[in-house]
Amino acid sequence: MEYFEYLGYYYGEEKLGILLKELAIDEVPVLPRGDTDAYLLKEAAGVELTLSDSESLKFPERDYPDGALVLVNVRYYGKEIGGFSIFQGLLPYGIGFGQKKSELFSLLGEPEWRNPDESRLRWILGNHRVHVTLNDDGEAIIVSVGLPF
Repeated sequence: MEYFEYLGYYYGEEKLGILLKELAIDEVPVLPRGDTDAYLLKEAAGVELTLSDSESLKFPERDYPDGALVLVNVRYYGKEIGGFSIFQGLLPYGIGFGQKKSELFSLLGEPEWRNPDESRLRWILGNHRVHVTLNDDGEAIIVSVGLPF
């Protein structure tokens, strides 16, 4: 299942419910007071979902009901971080955990953004933003796919 294909659906919508059922997430997202994002975690699967208040979206893909929490990002963990296990499925766009920066550039082209030490890289691919975090050896350890800013 390509989790990132559920980006743009909102909590309570049947389509997003399919993803939550697949991940066995029963938790209801709660938007902390004053925040625009809520998180649903499936640490055992190495996946984190970010849902944003529809009112905070700069470029909504469609009209949403008032107060809708929209899936805007899926993060895949390739290293045990905190309580997260390593994601065992296929990553989007042919990315693989452990790929070096040069391999990512060959696969995805030059990133449209990078932090000063180049440990975080971002590409715009199709209608998605793709972030890759590298470890100290320059290998991909976290991949996230989200809607455009």
